[in-house]
Amino acid sequence: MRSCHRPKTAAPRRLAATALLIGLLSACGGGDGEAPPKGGEGSPALKVSAPGDLTTYVQRVLRERAAQRQAGQVPSDTTATVAPLPAGAAAPSTSPVFSRSLTQEREVDEPDLLKTDGTHLYSLDLQDSAKPLLRSTRRLASGALEERAVVPLTLGSATALSPRGLVMGTDGQSLTVASEGWAGIVGDPCVDVCPPTLLLPGPVWVRNLVTVERFNVAEPAQPAATAHIEFDGRLVDARRVGDHLVLVSEYQPLLAADQLPSNASPTDREAAIVATRGADVLPRQRLASGDTRPLLGETDCWVQPANASLALSVTTITVVDLRAPGLAPASRCFIGGTEALYMTPQSLYLASTRWLYTTTGGVWRYPSTMRTDIHKFGFDTGRLSYRASGEVEGHLGWDAQRKSYRLGEHEGLLRVLSFTGNVGWLNATDATTTAPSPATLTVLREGLGTQGGTLEAVATLPNARRPQPLGKPGEQVHGVRFAGARGYVVTFRQVDPLYVLDLADASDPRIAGALEAPGFSDHLVPLSETLLLGVGKEADTTGRAAGVKVSLFDVADAARPRELASQVFGNAGSQSGLDASRQGLAMLPVGNTMRLSMPLYLLDAGFTNPRDRLQRLEVDLAAGTLSAKAPIVPPAGGTAGSLALQRSVLLGDNVYWLTGGHLTGQAW
Repeated sequence: MRSCHRPKTAAPRRLAATALLIGLLSACGGGDGEAPPKGGEGSPALKVSAPGDLTTYVQRVLRERAAQRQAGQVPSDTTATVAPLPAGAAAPSTSPVFSRSLTQEREVDEPDLLKTDGTHLYSLDLQDSAKPLLRSTRRLASGALEERAVVPLTLGSATALSPRGLVMGTDGQSLTVASEGWAGIVGDPCVDVCPPTLLLPGPVWVRNLVTVERFNVAEPAQPAATAHIEFDGRLVDARRVGDHLVLVSEYQPLLAADQLPSNASPTDREAAIVATRGADVLPRQRLASGDTRPLLGETDCWVQPANASLALSVTTITVVDLRAPGLAPASRCFIGGTEALYMTPQSLYLASTRWLYTTTGGVWRYPSTMRTDIHKFGFDTGRLSYRASGEVEGHLGWDAQRKSYRLGEHEGLLRVLSFTGNVGWLNATDATTTAPSPATLTVLREGLGTQGGTLEAVATLPNARRPQPLGKPGEQVHGVRFAGARGYVVTFRQVDPLYVLDLADASDPRIAGALEAPGFSDHLVPLSETLLLGVGKEADTTGRAAGVKVSLFDVADAARPRELASQVFGNAGSQSGLDASRQGLAMLPVGNTMRLSMPLYLLDAGFTNPRDRLQRLEVDLAAGTLSAKAPIVPPAGGTAGSLALQRSVLLGDNVYWLTGGHLTGQAW
């Protein structure tokens, strides 16, 4: 992918800086006062690309772009997407006795910065993006750590890498690293696309790439790189099912027709358009020799006839066989961007859109008529097949880390929690000056079709029979989690309404109960059939977020959810590991006790006394109590670095903390 990207400066240490960067980069989708980009009408269904279809599609988009330029309009032909922070997310295990990476679905693993087999710990040191490292560390019988190997990752043609994480092979003999990289500056700055900013250097085009590298760790003291692949694109997300790694990437080509000067004649512009072929928009794979070859062909793709967006984004699904000598990537694609990946062992869902975003006064704005397309693909022993498409009203929110949690499948039905408001906010002041953003639950069922079926809406909530909204006026949805026949939704403005949804009857979803409590939960983790953990923020009476809040909810009676206990850490500006990564929490059941560890960045009143901690907590699953143990401080009183790069793992009676690229540990 060649994206509108600003030159990297020193990595922001905290999320406040990240939020500012998000706001600035989002301006690349359009400027203040710009009319909302055109959306798509009609069916969201995909159609197999026959020879010539992709070329026809691309040339049509380029002609519409040219017409906008001639009319003096700035075309919305690029989306500035901020690469998600290292991805990940919930499932405890009792045997062997170590915590595993949090995952949304138990049988679908997610890349993480720290993995263990119970004896060795494998971690990624990302302190220097130009020199990322894989570290192998052995846990001794005493619980102490012994570092055994440090191996550099292969950069390939990248000048810098941002690894999303590791996955372990099912045999425990291999590790595979999925990364996103950047290579140089390509083409001219974003002429006619991105408005200038006073706070950062001007945007430039860079070449994004996805890399996958496999290591043999049969001998943990000598991890050996055995395979490496690299192809164009921005890594949206990745999952591992069995011995297959699934990578979803987005590629946006820089075409010759778009690089013509603004005063180019219509004849020259049309000649460049006619010369553009469908293959020009498809990503390429780079070989060790430096040569390139197509990652896939035109007939390996689907087109969406109803897509009226002028963005030529290509979403590619690449399945890598972790056992194959060369990883054997197999790719399919469709024209359109992707916002979220949700996956079960048998199905893969992508949330796409035919609409682009704009900003007004620094606030993200969605077109008021926006709808989100959901594409379903079957996944069977590494083989991908297109199944169906559907659409829901609204969008999946503003937080890339949590978008996948807005989807959940149960007994063949997909539940989607979307927002129908068009303006988001980043702080309490925005919340008081923007319109409410009501939420909509849609239950989708796959229908039959010849080349692909439809995801038909079985029911929505609210509806005429059950009109109660999910959230009060002015509230936004923060946390969403689907678990079996239930759904949990947290909305917030001044207090935290936790809604428990009864989804047992797919044709009649309903709000079973609701609880109001101070603060809000961004992340919801089922601990058992009756207990739910919430991690978010405390809040004062005005709705201003305060310290990190951990809540324990009793949801045994769906009609009467209760907050059993809570713990608050720090004051306004404090952050938890889950604010930076879906994998910022480790869990391990030991008897009737659930042990929890979570990195924290804490501040006192007035944003003073900044400090890093690894907070330990315990939940008594039988008594329903939540208690905090003494936190762990960084080694030698230092700082722990970016929350996005911190992880913890519980192993036996020890807890280990990945901080500053290194591991430290102590007895629980």
